[in-house]
Amino acid sequence: MQNIPRLSSIIEQLKLRQDNIISVELAVGELIPFSDELIHALWSESSLARSTLVIRRMPAEHQCMLCFEKYHPLNKETSCPHCGGVGAKVIAGEEFRLLSVNGESK
Repeated sequence: MQNIPRLSSIIEQLKLRQDNIISVELAVGELIPFSDELIHALWSESSLARSTLVIRRMPAEHQCMLCFEKYHPLNKETSCPHCGGVGAKVIAGEEFRLLSVNGESK
């Protein structure tokens, strides 16, 4: 099965905690190419499989490099809907981070 380095890093960090982890919430940008199903499958194979994993998909936002307007990319396109310019700076949508952890003392 495919490996997701950022997920592996989060799991390794969580394994260092001294409490029992009940649930974990991740922020995953919509531009991240991994499906929720794949992330859940990898989670279920980890040592944290007993804890609940919640994935919050974060919307993408681009900024046109010509007119500087911000917009939500449709179908991951980078052409600006305001001026038609091609080329954009990604403002949001590439996140893959830990949002919250709920645990209880051992």
